[in-house]
Amino acid sequence: MKSYGIFIRLISGVLLATATRHRFALFLLTSLAFLQSCGNSPAPQPPAPPPIPKIANSVTEAVEDTDGQSLAKLPTPAGESASLKPPAIPTPQKVPPESVVSLPAVDANMTGLRYDTVISHRPAPFPGSHGWQYRKNTRGQVVGFEFSNRGGNRILPERYDIGKNKHFTRDFQFRFDERARQDIHLSITDWAPSRDKQFRLSELMTSVLLFFPRFYIPAIASVGASSVVTLPTGEEVQFDAKTHEIVSGVFAEAPVALSAPRFPAVEYLGKGVTVRVNARGTDPRIATVATITTGSPDPNCAKGQPCNQCQVQARELWEQKGAVRFKFPTDDEFDRYLRARCGFGLPQLPGEFVNHASIK
Repeated sequence: MKSYGIFIRLISGVLLATATRHRFALFLLTSLAFLQSCGNSPAPQPPAPPPIPKIANSVTEAVEDTDGQSLAKLPTPAGESASLKPPAIPTPQKVPPESVVSLPAVDANMTGLRYDTVISHRPAPFPGSHGWQYRKNTRGQVVGFEFSNRGGNRILPERYDIGKNKHFTRDFQFRFDERARQDIHLSITDWAPSRDKQFRLSELMTSVLLFFPRFYIPAIASVGASSVVTLPTGEEVQFDAKTHEIVSGVFAEAPVALSAPRFPAVEYLGKGVTVRVNARGTDPRIATVATITTGSPDPNCAKGQPCNQCQVQARELWEQKGAVRFKFPTDDEFDRYLRARCGFGLPQLPGEFVNHASIK
């Protein structure tokens, strides 16, 4: 029994040694295979860079916005390689709201006297011009625009210079509060010094004009070197965009009076009806006399009869307290008043006034 036990231990040792050698050999073979596979596999590559966007380099390639809509075709500037830098994407031109010819929102202005409009400046599209200012109410609606002739031209030789206390101006202010038909009007003011060379508010020479029929809200737009104003009748007046002198259209003007006070020498030449009041240093609509003139007089008017003009007290046309509203919100009401008071009415053919293809 003792010899048998020794024999078993001997055999077990041999087998254990053999297995150990086999495991070691298996380990060596596995390691060699792994190293060989690593040596034959390609090294991992970094991710490819994104493709370089194509640059428009001729007039045949259009620049597109983020929605894929073509904006413009941009030529490569002379002497500049298109591969150096991409062309700038142009901003689509937008029409200012005060340049859109539109219908009055309502007939009557039901609001009271308010001072809540905000004035902003609209720059001109080219150097050397002052552009214009426009008014917005608390709801963001455009309710007026204005501009000034500040001298250095035929109409006003003297120049505006606030540093030297020189306030020479001819101001044009178009107002249409709440975008209502009732109070559409133009205010023109000439400011020249008094005899002692001082500028005083009491010396302001102001005229207020209303134009009929009141088809549209007044509008102003830049057209080349001009600012074109559309009147409520649909007729147009062209102003020099730099000096704001009247160039053409249904207005004519004479120079600002510098030696003696005179109301603005601006005349309406259109076919509509105008109401005009004048005052020095005060509101022309209060306690004055209004002159009503038609540009379309009756061709059968008897000779010597005033068939194209009449005068009435301003209190017949405007409220004399508070917001000083015009008393005739609609043209039909004013037409009946004219026929009874002046013997003529408003022109009946709107088609001859309209000069615009699209009205909003």
